[in-house]
Order: sequence, then C-alpha cells, then structure tokens
Amino acid sequence: MLLGLVLFLILFPLTISIPAYFISKKWPKVREAIFIGSNVIEMIIIVFFAIMFKSLNQTEVTILHIFSFKVDTFRILYSLISIFLWLMTITFSKQYMHHYEKKERYYFFYLVSLAGVVGLFLSNDLLTAFIFFELMSFAIYPLIIHEESEEALNVGTTYLGVTIIASVILLIGIFLVYNQVLSLSFDNIKTFVKANGVTSTLYAGGILLLFGFGSKADMYPLHIWLPKTHPVPAPVSALLSGIVTKCGVFGIIIISSNIFFATYSFAIVLLILAVITMFLGALLALFSTNLKRTLACSSMSQIGFILVGLSFMILLGEEGGLAQCGALLHMVNHSLLKLVLYMCAGIVAMSVHVLDLNKLRGFGRKKPFLMIIFLIGTLGIMGIPFFNGYTSKTMIHEAIVEYIHLNSLTGFALFSFKAVEWIFLLSGGLTVAYMTKIFVCLFIEKNLDSEKQKEFDNNKKYITPLSIVVFTLSVILIPVIGVIPNIINQNIIAASNSFFGVEKFTHHISFFGWESLKGALISISIGLIVYLGLVRTVFIKKNEYVNLWPAKLDLDTLILRPVMTNGAVLFTLYFMRYLAISLDFIIYLFHRKSKNKEIAENTSSENLNNDDVHHYTKKVEFIIKATKECIHVRSHTFPFTLELISYGLLLIAVVILGIIFIK
Repeated sequence: MLLGLVLFLILFPLTISIPAYFISKKWPKVREAIFIGSNVIEMIIIVFFAIMFKSLNQTEVTILHIFSFKVDTFRILYSLISIFLWLMTITFSKQYMHHYEKKERYYFFYLVSLAGVVGLFLSNDLLTAFIFFELMSFAIYPLIIHEESEEALNVGTTYLGVTIIASVILLIGIFLVYNQVLSLSFDNIKTFVKANGVTSTLYAGGILLLFGFGSKADMYPLHIWLPKTHPVPAPVSALLSGIVTKCGVFGIIIISSNIFFATYSFAIVLLILAVITMFLGALLALFSTNLKRTLACSSMSQIGFILVGLSFMILLGEEGGLAQCGALLHMVNHSLLKLVLYMCAGIVAMSVHVLDLNKLRGFGRKKPFLMIIFLIGTLGIMGIPFFNGYTSKTMIHEAIVEYIHLNSLTGFALFSFKAVEWIFLLSGGLTVAYMTKIFVCLFIEKNLDSEKQKEFDNNKKYITPLSIVVFTLSVILIPVIGVIPNIINQNIIAASNSFFGVEKFTHHISFFGWESLKGALISISIGLIVYLGLVRTVFIKKNEYVNLWPAKLDLDTLILRPVMTNGAVLFTLYFMRYLAISLDFIIYLFHRKSKNKEIAENTSSENLNNDDVHHYTKKVEFIIKATKECIHVRSHTFPFTLELISYGLLLIAVVILGIIFIK
C-alpha cells in the first residue's frame, strides 16, 4: 500500500500532465477544470496518506533499485503543504492567467514541478533527492520565463545559470560522499559519521552539498536569482518563495542532521552565511521600491532566520530541540505567509500592470477584503504576537539565548554570539519597517494622481468569488498558529522528531510571558524607529519612494552575468579559434618537413607564406570583432545552456584533479 501511495503522489502529476496538455489545447474551456481537478485529486490522496500513515507496516520503499523513499510525519507534512500551495496557486491562476497566452504550457510545467517537489520531500537518499531536485529546478524554468519578455528572459538566464552551477556542485558533493561512505542513504551516512566522524573527504562533500542546496534556498552568496523574479507570474512567485526555497532548506537539513549533526566548525560556517542572508535580505527589502522584489528579498531574509535556527540546532547538540522545532515551524509559517502575500501582490499587479510602489500607492484604500488578508500576512511575517511568525521567531531567539547561557560564554565568543542575537532582532525590526512601508503605501496613502486614485477606488471587481475562497483558505492558519502555539508546537515536534532522530523534547516556552514578548517588542520598536526615522525621511524624496541601494553592488550584474555571458563567449571564441589556428600551424610545420611539397600544400588548411604575420594579425582582428558582436547578443539560447554545462564539466574536472593532487 505504501508503494502504491508513493508512486501515485509522484507519478500522477507527471502522467496526467501530458494528456491534460493536449486536451486543454484542443478544448481551452475545460483547461482550468482539468488542471485544478488534478491538484484536488493529489490533495485528497495526501490527506488520505496522512490519515493512514500510522496503520502502515513499513516506512521505506525502493523502486527499480534506484529511487529510495521514506515516509515519516515530517515528510508527509511538507508534502501536504506543498500540494496545498500548488492547489491554491493553480486555482488563483484561473483569474491571474486569464489574459496570458500559452496557458497549456504553463499548467503542464506546473504539474511537472509538483512531481519533482513531492519526490524530493519523500526521498531517502542523495541520488533520489538529486534527481527530483533537478526535475523541479528545470520544470520551474519555463514558468519563470512564461511572459517571454526581455526582463523575464534575463531572470531566466540568471536562474538557469545558478541552477546549472548548483547542479554541478551537488553532483561533485554526491560523488565525494559516496566515495567515502559507499552509500547515499541518509541513514547509512549518519551511521558512518557516528562510527568514523566527519572525514576530510566527507566534510568537503558536505560543504559542496551545502552550497548546491543553498542555491535554491536563496542563501548568500547564491541568493541573486530570487530578488530578480518580480517579472514572474504571481502564482509562480508564491511557489518560488513558499516551496522552492524550502526544497533547498530541506537539503541543508539533510546534511545538517546526517553529516554535520555534531560539527562545530560547520555550524559556524552555516551561522555566518545565515546571518548575512538574514540581514542582507532585510536590508535589500527595505531599500526596494518594487512590490514583488520587496517580498522576494523578504523571503531571502526569512530563509536566513531558518538557517540561524538550524545552526543553533547543531551547536546545541542534544539540547538543540528548541532550535530544531523553531526552524521547522518557521519553514511552515513562511510558506503560508508568502502564499498569502504573493497572491495579494498578484491581485495588485494584474489590476495595475506595474509593480512600482509609487504607481501602486493607494490601490487598496477601499478594498477591505484585500486589506484584511494582506494585513494578516503582514502581521505574521513581522512576528507580531498572536500571529504565526511570532511563535517560530521566538523559539529561534530562545535557542540563541539558551546557547549563550548553557556555555557560559565570555570574551570574544560572548561578543560574537551576542552580536548574532542583536542582528537577529535588528533583522526582525527591518522586517517590521519594510512591511509597514508596503502596507501604508497600498492601503493608507493616496495616489499622487487623483484621477488614478478614483480609478482605484472604483475598481470593485478586482477579485473573483473563486479567488476569495482561495485567499480565505490560505490565510486561516496564520492567526490559528499564533493563538494556540503550544498545541501547534506539539504537533511540529512530533512531526520532526522521527525525521531528525530526536527521542524527546523537554523544552517549554511561555509564549506570552514577558521573557518571550521582550524580543518581539524590541524588534517592533526598532522597526518603528527605522520606518519613521529612515523610510519616511530619507527614502521618500519629493513625495516619492526612492531606491538608494547602489546598483554597482548587485552581484548578478557585478559578477555572475559577466562570467556567464561575456566570460563564456570570450572563453569559447578565443579558445576554439586559437585552437584552429594552432592546428593550421602544426599542419604547416608537418608538411614543411615533408619531401612532397604538393601534398603539403593540398593538406594544409591554410597556405602559409611569408605574409604569415599579416595573415594571423587579420585572424586576431576578426576574433576581436566577432567577440564584441557576440557579447552584445543576448544569450537566451539552448547552445548557451550547453555552454554552461561545458563549464560545469570543466569545473568537475578541476575538482577531481584537485582531489587527486591533494591525495
């Protein structure tokens, strides 16, 4: 029975997507019914799976001796959340995608990406995780570039570049882990580490896996793709922030709990990256004047909060249950929050067709339903008491305080971890500031153009009855988790213990006691100070929001894109052209020594003579000219993708040679 349920959850979206594509193309009127119905069936099966889980006699299945899956409460929980987000966003797509073309392609890849996500969350070894991680990654790409605008294609190039680089890094990491453990099973890896410790080869493999999975988690310094996804359709943005980033976090959890569960140095590396991700994301969101970019940068920051929790889970060891539960709960909370916030942003975008806050100002002033939904999501992500974000952030904060207290830190160590705590609270404060900016802009302020404001106020049919149902279902859990945190936490603990191998959880938090509320109040106070003292005074000039973030600090423009495009073109052209010239020269030398001059002249690809210098000068000039022309051509082509893959193969070769040299 377990095998049948697992196969259905993974294969049903894949198999139904093909006939659904052709049916919807021939009969467009039934398109949404087919694809939404497919997601409803998937939702029914996962709910049935969750109910029947305790009665199943086995928890692991292997298919074709290649794919290995395991079922536990956490895996079912996140598969359920993933399918729920897919169902809500694909239903919302009925309204959002109404005027888009090629909708059958959009829905097709929607189902394929769902199969990849569910397969990843149910995986039980690195090979299975890698295969479904790649399936999800490449199925998401057509959704990102669906508009096929220049901006969307640019985002797609960045996403594809990061994805391919991450894939290569993951593959090398998997090779190294298998070379050491002779198995890719999560359980076998953990057993090996308990018996032998983390060897240097396994450590290197684990670090590569961290960066490979971290690319999808939007972890610094591979965070550059998500903030650029504002041209993406809003339902897809909700999936990117809500679930795709969690696929990356899932991979980081796997290596944290199975390879580095007691490794101090790795915990410090992860903590440094987490703190940078958390603070930088919040800072970028504060500066942004684009609605969806602000939410994307916010996702980066919230992922940083989760990674901070995972770092302290490792640092606290057997006492890390609090950090573990906080990290997992914040994963769940963030998925639900970004679902709500991005769908609200989608309503705004489809009505106004712009994302600039100055042009959106005042859109929601006379739209009470939209205002309430957005406000609930805003309060949740701010970490306001009685909303879900407060509970998970409080648990992570308590874990930081607990680590400082249990280890009696002094000197530089005390200063460092106190700095982490204050950056944590400051990042929470920045969250309050930038979400307040968005809410005030959309629902409190009036548009500078009075005619535009009248147009906004008269737009009463901005949302369909079906979308109202979707928004209502999506927002319910946000206050529920915040109001009854202890009951929710008990279920989260039960869901995560078997996944992490934790036998018991002894922590109890009084969420509404002074010690817990104090951290939230500090962040709220910081947020209000930043909003009133910075946003309202510095970030608004001539009554318009301005983005003061230096464009030169954009890592995509500064590093990644030149390397991927200009660097790729330069390397390919110069290397291949000079290789051709070298072959000409070799042939010439060979035939010059030959007694038969006629054969030499006929075989040589170029008849070299006393004008060789002039001949090669012309070739160099041609190369330079061709290079300049190619650099100006946009690289949105399949050959460019193959070029990136060749770079990946080159990287693999360099790493393997490096390992051989070290050994």
